[in-house]
Amino acid sequence: MSKARFLLPFTILLILGCTPKGEVSTITFPGLGTVLNVVYQGEADSSAENEVKADAAAVEADFSYYRPDSWVSKLNKNAAKEPVSVPDHVCRLIRESLELGEKSGGYFDITYKSQGALWEENGGSVPTDSELEDKKRFVGGDKIEIDCEKNVIRFKYDGVKIDLGGVAKGYAIDRAGEILKRHGISDFIVNYGGDMLVCGQKNGKKWTIGIKNPENPQQMLKKIEFGAENECIGIATSGDYERFFTIGGKNYSHIMNPKTGKPVKNVHSVTVTGRNAMITDLAATAAAVAIYDEAAVKKIMEKFAVKIYSLSGDERFLIDWQQ
Repeated sequence: MSKARFLLPFTILLILGCTPKGEVSTITFPGLGTVLNVVYQGEADSSAENEVKADAAAVEADFSYYRPDSWVSKLNKNAAKEPVSVPDHVCRLIRESLELGEKSGGYFDITYKSQGALWEENGGSVPTDSELEDKKRFVGGDKIEIDCEKNVIRFKYDGVKIDLGGVAKGYAIDRAGEILKRHGISDFIVNYGGDMLVCGQKNGKKWTIGIKNPENPQQMLKKIEFGAENECIGIATSGDYERFFTIGGKNYSHIMNPKTGKPVKNVHSVTVTGRNAMITDLAATAAAVAIYDEAAVKKIMEKFAVKIYSLSGDERFLIDWQQ
């Protein structure tokens, strides 16, 4: 569930253009299926940079759905046959993802892949309603038994599959932020494919983040200012304008609705800000799924303490859900 990346260019220009008093360092490298970028105030710290790169690679190795040696793949292959022992951090992230999925009202669910895999493995055909219905019994956090005292996970049924793509990137971003802080770096932006953690200030001034129109990058839809000293804010954007797959000549969103097993429609972008990157990553996915249910979106805002801005429907105008 990768996110749209229209925030990156504007953000980086602001950082580089508004820091005359101090040196700015930046690294850009591939990982997690996208482009990863870190910008921080101060002289280059090769030790911090190398640790951030290595950690992003480790997160991808542990949680990628598509790597056959990842813990996610091992669980999908074996956890219905017998309990699988996993490292502590893997157990804790999966447990938290299940808990947060329940908190979202089911609009975010890592077991969505039990149905979602049909769209990738159905021989180039759109899954039928009966095929999706047959797999629906494998969707839901209650299909997983998890014990993080013993670090053991078991799937109750052969057919349950998980995918942490809607949370792993935010998790990786927060880990990168902690690494930078341990190295004494307090003013930075970690930007992994458009999902971000923004910490501190730029020379004592607030950061300004721009939400652009994905169909017209020259059009700025909204500017958001934030950045108290020593404060961190997570930002994530989910949308269908850039990431999609094609079946029979028709484009489908990469964002799946766990309640139906089908891709969402007409959700061009949903931007979420909140206390950290993992929460906003997850909440952006949940809000994109729930976007046409006003009550559900407001519950997501309340339960996750996030702000939401969306561009959806045929009219394609920005909605500030705080107003």
